[in-house]
Amino acid sequence: MAATEVATTTPRKGGLGKALVIAAAFAVGAAAAGGGAAYAVLQLGRAPAAAASSSKPAEAAAAAAAAKLDYVELDNAFTSNLVDTGRYLQLKIAVSTTGGAPVMAALAKHRLAVVSAVLAVLSDLGESDIANRAAKDKLRRAVRNAINEVLRHKANVEGIDEVYITSLVVQ
Repeated sequence: MAATEVATTTPRKGGLGKALVIAAAFAVGAAAAGGGAAYAVLQLGRAPAAAASSSKPAEAAAAAAAAKLDYVELDNAFTSNLVDTGRYLQLKIAVSTTGGAPVMAALAKHRLAVVSAVLAVLSDLGESDIANRAAKDKLRRAVRNAINEVLRHKANVEGIDEVYITSLVVQ
């Protein structure tokens, strides 16, 4: 027990140094993951041609499975007045992409422009535009198109495959 008491009462030394080593290891790992993602995107660019020239269905299926699907939840709660009432809409969304690192980087870099584009779509909505499932599907497509338009103009990429409504409140 004496060893335990000493271990719990002895102050730790080098806490900042350990934290810096951990942070550096995390940064190196993130860089390696980004490089791997970029390599995978380059390989995916060649995968359809390789799959088309292959006569083996298993190889074609493996190439299709190589397309990685990424999800990103935008941390904004988008709030906008509905045009035909005194009510307002609050919306949270997530997006998915198979575009890999270039799309993910563009989405992060141009986040403010994406937020603005989503708010522009919401500013034209009335209650009938969110009244049922078909209307919400139309809203999801409009938001996806607006985000892809921003990414196309700002970063020369387009790759948001789907928009998901994660929260919807009308008050």
